[in-house]
Amino acid sequence: MTRVMVARPPVQAAGLLSQLRAEGWQAEHLPLLEIMPQPAALAALPWQAQQADTLFWVSPSAIDTGWPALSGQSLAGKRLACVGASSARRLQALAGQPVLHPRDGSDSEALLALPELSEVRGQNWLIVRGAGGRGLLADTLSERGAQVALAEVYRRVDGAPDWHAFDAAPPDAIVLTSGEMVEQLFRLAGPSRAGTLQCLLYCVPHPRIAERLAAFGATRIVTTRADDAALVAGLKEWFRRHP
Repeated sequence: MTRVMVARPPVQAAGLLSQLRAEGWQAEHLPLLEIMPQPAALAALPWQAQQADTLFWVSPSAIDTGWPALSGQSLAGKRLACVGASSARRLQALAGQPVLHPRDGSDSEALLALPELSEVRGQNWLIVRGAGGRGLLADTLSERGAQVALAEVYRRVDGAPDWHAFDAAPPDAIVLTSGEMVEQLFRLAGPSRAGTLQCLLYCVPHPRIAERLAAFGATRIVTTRADDAALVAGLKEWFRRHP
């Protein structure tokens, strides 16, 4: 049976694991990192949200961690934004209002290319993210004249994969959904497993992630759109072509 491992935080991995199992594959979670909420940042989030014109949610983890802190608070008149259609659908369902997101691309560059962000002078933006997140969006918005605040509502800590089980039966494929996960995988696995990791098949939702994998020596990489159905379809096509 084809065995696929998904390296995502557990809450976000559940839906993809279910879709992979529906294809008849053995799908397992690969716990490369854990998301640790930051109580002080979450306590400050409602006040920060009220000061903002636009709330930008960097990732599914930012939504999952930060949104409950805004429960019962009206965000009427405020713009919500994110990258990725899946995140936009989730945020829209939670907020009950439209969510600005790029239709082409699923990263900060695609968001910054939107016409709505060409003139942001004088606007107040709140970026909800994890500690130490990528600075491109905040830096560019500031350069364009916006006032930018950060709400770092979680931090990432190392997970604890079962490397003995991994060594005994390496998977047929691994799904990685961020460049950070690539770094985590090779760092936590250690140099002794580098050769095994370089030979595996990877499925990723962005060319930047594929570039990081290639830099670590991986050669078999499927790049798809940034949603679960596309990841599953990409793997299906690969296994169809390489039975």
